Amino acid sequence: MRIRRRRAMRWAAGSAVLLVGTRVRFPVPAAAQEVARAASPIREVGTGRSLEEAELFARLAGADCVPVGETHDNPEHHRIQARVVRELAARPPGVGAVAFEMLTVDRQPLVDRMLRGPGADLDAFAEAVGWEESGWPDFTIYEPIFAAALESGARVLAADLASGTTARIRREGFAALDPGFVRRTGLDQPLPPELEAGLSDALARAHCDRLPASALPGLLRVQRARDAMMADRIARFRGRGRVVLITGNGHARRDWGVPYYLRRMVPERTVVSLGLIERGDGRDGVAAREPFDIVWFTVAPVRGRGDPCDAIGGSAGG
Repeated sequence: MRIRRRRAMRWAAGSAVLLVGTRVRFPVPAAAQEVARAASPIREVGTGRSLEEAELFARLAGADCVPVGETHDNPEHHRIQARVVRELAARPPGVGAVAFEMLTVDRQPLVDRMLRGPGADLDAFAEAVGWEESGWPDFTIYEPIFAAALESGARVLAADLASGTTARIRREGFAALDPGFVRRTGLDQPLPPELEAGLSDALARAHCDRLPASALPGLLRVQRARDAMMADRIARFRGRGRVVLITGNGHARRDWGVPYYLRRMVPERTVVSLGLIERGDGRDGVAAREPFDIVWFTVAPVRGRGDPCDAIGGSAGG
């Protein structure tokens, strides 16, 4: 498959996306690419055992659904994700679809039209979907994943809520969503209390504890709906092969993230989640504390990142 590329490599003006899609802009420096090439130990969470890369890919190959997390502006994470797609595509039954949090479901017809055939132009695709205006980091760091998907013959799935839906959920709750979707994904049932408390705390911390308490229920509903939509897109895919999900670590986690809804919707399918975790990002490198099946620890880009909390207004509490 020939994939045309015209885009110059640009590492400027990326963005970090917090758990519910609040985007805090900061640059992604050219130096980050080289910094992130440091050794990235892989650990099995249940045992804490170190895995060789061959063991990792063999484990992922045994799954039907593979959510792969990321820190959105980390180029090394996207190189790893692209490699996951290629490695799994080489192992029967291959990869049937690669689902992206970064694409909203209302764009699926456009995605299908732009990425059809061997001459797919990824630059034209990025322009057509308005990537540059979307708030996501520069398309060049995601491009290797799209290229891997197309080269493997996988379908690219738009997986996030349709544009404008999150605002309606904040106002109307799950009544803003299709009732059939709410029922089949389990959004009509509350999370277990310990998971709801954990998610609420994570959302508050993701917003630097500067949100009024009254805002948290709406944000929690949005987060749940986004996780449920990604799970629904995976569960309803009927093609041959595995589905790989490209998403933030907050959605890939196995406790209250996308795997939670997949376990409810398609319990017969095997899900193995891979978290790509930056050491020093509030983590101590102890795999047993991570909410994934497997973690791959990487280094963070060390230059060019400001404090994301500087871009979040308001004050804590309320």
